[in-house]
Amino acid sequence: MTQTPKMAPQLAFLGMGALGKPISKNLVLNGKLEKSLILWNRTSSRAYEHSAQIGNSVVAETIKDAVSMSDIVWSCLADQDAVFETFEIILKEDIKGKLFVECSTMAIEATNDLARRVVDSGGEFVAMPVFGEPGMANRAMLTCIPAGAAESVQKVVPYVVGIIGRSIVDLSGQSPGSASHAKIVGTVMVVQMIESVSEAHVLAEKSGLPAESLHKVINAVFGGPFSVYSNRMMSGSYFREPVIAIGTARTAVEHVAELTQQSSIQLGAFKVASMHMEMVEKYAGAKGDIAGIYGAVRMESGLKFEN
Repeated sequence: MTQTPKMAPQLAFLGMGALGKPISKNLVLNGKLEKSLILWNRTSSRAYEHSAQIGNSVVAETIKDAVSMSDIVWSCLADQDAVFETFEIILKEDIKGKLFVECSTMAIEATNDLARRVVDSGGEFVAMPVFGEPGMANRAMLTCIPAGAAESVQKVVPYVVGIIGRSIVDLSGQSPGSASHAKIVGTVMVVQMIESVSEAHVLAEKSGLPAESLHKVINAVFGGPFSVYSNRMMSGSYFREPVIAIGTARTAVEHVAELTQQSSIQLGAFKVASMHMEMVEKYAGAKGDIAGIYGAVRMESGLKFEN
């Protein structure tokens, strides 16, 4: 018996922020989509500009339109509040049979609660937070952590490695909140990494070691995000070209603080980095960047925030 070929799913992407734009771009450029990607953003002009740049995409004027026309709906939004505001609209509609892939950083129970509401409404839900700053997202170098029902995760996997990311940490069969859990714990390591690179660069400068020499050591021994942030500090982009807004980073820190309180654990190094993030926010305001931790360490050591 001849099988009827499966129709290619229609994808939509909600959110054209620092990560949403490069992820959606790579879905179009690398995903070999048979149907134009549907884009939605609260400020629609950003979606139209992005669509013109990446091609093979169309813009939905409303969330309702984007969801109603799609089979798989991705979202990558500013914070947890934005996620719940968006899904309050989505959950008023008929979502039976639709798969939602949520890439925002959220608290564990908030993720599980949202997943339950989607599933109770007849949809599928995969939490898939990512590791990697926007430059890495642009180069499809993200590490993605999908969690949820195994059959749902398997529908997402084909769009990850080689398309939007370089690797996948597959948590199939685990609760969606387990992906958020992994992201929160991993955030501890990322923030402490930025702190350690900052302190090393300030020590090098104060003791007379050329920044370029330290950067060579970082490239040779550590590489990856260590090199990315070392370069951002050397180039001065940490204060000239904000990439990860300090407000967004501080929200992630709040999730860590909640988890550490629940677990009765003290994270000494993370507390130091958090203090430096507060200094960045006071000094640079909304234009502050998480890499500005370097500027805070500089100020603490008697140097100017800007290198």
